[in-house]
Parts: sequence; C-alpha cells; structure tokens
Amino acid sequence: MIRRRTLLTTALAATAAIGLAACSEDGSDPEATGAASDAGGGEPALSGVTVGEDLGAEPTVEFSAPLAISGPDAQVIVPGDGAKIAEGDNLIWRSLYADAATGETLQSWWQGAPASGLRVDAEGVGQSALEALTTATVGSRVAMAGWQTSQSGDNYSLVQVADIDRVVDPLRAEGESGDPSGDFPAVTLDDKGAPALQDTPQGDPPTETVREELIVGTGERTREGDYLVMHYTGWSWADGKQFDSSWERDAPFSFVQGAGRVIPGWDQGLLDLPVGSQVMLVLPPAAAYGEKGENDEELNGQTLIFVIDVLDAAHRAD
Repeated sequence: MIRRRTLLTTALAATAAIGLAACSEDGSDPEATGAASDAGGGEPALSGVTVGEDLGAEPTVEFSAPLAISGPDAQVIVPGDGAKIAEGDNLIWRSLYADAATGETLQSWWQGAPASGLRVDAEGVGQSALEALTTATVGSRVAMAGWQTSQSGDNYSLVQVADIDRVVDPLRAEGESGDPSGDFPAVTLDDKGAPALQDTPQGDPPTETVREELIVGTGERTREGDYLVMHYTGWSWADGKQFDSSWERDAPFSFVQGAGRVIPGWDQGLLDLPVGSQVMLVLPPAAAYGEKGENDEELNGQTLIFVIDVLDAAHRAD
C-alpha cells in the first residue's frame, strides 16, 4: 500500500541489489530478451571483472568496457568472518555500481550515496544472487552482474560490488517501555511483535502529526539519509480498520530517510529515533496521502494511524 516515490537524482535506486533477475521496479524485464536466464552462452560476465580486495577501502572495479552481460552472475570476492547468510535474511550492505557499458562508477556508498540492503530470496534478487549470497558470510565482499532501471526509465547493464555489513536482527522493537499519552488507542502485540489496536479511534482526529513512543530502543538515532528498515501496520482513523501491514507479508519495508520516496509523515516522523524503538504516528491527510481529491490515492483525505518498529538505520559514509 505504501507507494515508493522517486528516490535519487543519480542513476539508480540505492535500496536493492541490481536486477539479477532482470527485473525493473514493476517486475518487468528491462532487456525484454529473456536475459534473466543463465543460458546466454559465452563466459560468465564476472570472469572479465577484477575487483579490489581491500575491505578497508572503496572497491576498485576493472574491466574492458563495454562488458557483455548475457545472463546474471554473482560471486563472493572476499569471504567475511561473520555469520553465514541464510535465505530470508535481511541484509545491510555498502554498494558501488559500475556501468558495464562505459566502466563509469554511477553510484557509490564510499562517495556519499545512501547505504542499501535487501531480503535474500530468489524473488527479490534472482537465483544466481541467491546461490552466491547463501554461501557468503557477514563481512564478505560480493560482486554481481545484471540489470537495473533508473528513475527515468533508462535500462543499465551493471556490475555491483557490495560489502555485507550485517543482518538485520531482531525483527521487532526491543527496549524500554515508552510513556504514551493515553489519548489514542492502546496497542497490543502478538508473539512475533506484530501490533493491533485495542480500540477504535474516538473523536475528531488531530490536525497535526502526532508521534507517541511506545518502546524506546537503545540503538543509534535515525537521521536524514539513513537506509531505514522497519516493520509497520496502518489503520484508518475513521473506522479503525487495518489497510496495510508489512508483518502480514513477513518482510520488513525499507527506504532512504528524507529522500521523498514515502509519505511525508514517514520521512519527517521517523527522524531522531533510537533503533529498536516502536512509535505510533497519527498522520493527518497532508502528512499521509493528501487531501481528498488531491491525487488518485485510495487513502486520500484520511487521517491514518501507523505503528512502526524501527529495526535498523544504516548511515551514509562519514
């Protein structure tokens, strides 16, 4: 339900792996040639790529351009010394993207781009990446060759090099109990931590954004430019009905904080929070999907309630 908006003015969306399954944002094949298959013939794309192995520095990526990518390819460049990556893990990593056509670096965490991450599953990254990532460990440097679609709809053949920083864990808020005002419905949690409203909202909704801290985490505070990972559930103030939940999809949601990809209330209301916190945001239409008739969103004109667990916040390079 939460629609992502344009992320960056640079070439690529920084919140995912490149399209190793040859998928653009709408799930279509940007090459439109069936190139997601490994049966493209010839040598694997990364056989012609040399990647620097110094984990303390931005990776060097060398190849003769243009680099032909007839099928997705992925490999571990430097093994890490952390825990083994498992299917279904949610990773945080630091990435560099090189244009296979020119050799140019399009985007790099080491040069100020946001951090990024992904969920390790075939649907999101493709079978080649899944097989490589599930042989990797935390701390590894991995390389992938594939495709991505830019915000303007241009298709790129790419080499992505990423240093795996960590696995997001736990996948629920943990900390001390907050001190909510009591003016809004109480929240109950199931065994996994998924929230539910105890009562239907009563009275007129607030006209300004309200943030109530239900659990106060102990991690670093969120800031603009962070790659934020969270679980959330949303309800309509008007009738108390749930309209969306990442918990039901069993997959956290992620975005770059302050980049205008999500509703304004999330960009603004999730700043300066310790990781591990759980907050309730009560958002009037202007901070959610706009006033009635302003656009075509189903939730136009509605005040919304969200309960959000802040699971991780990866910073830009210092």
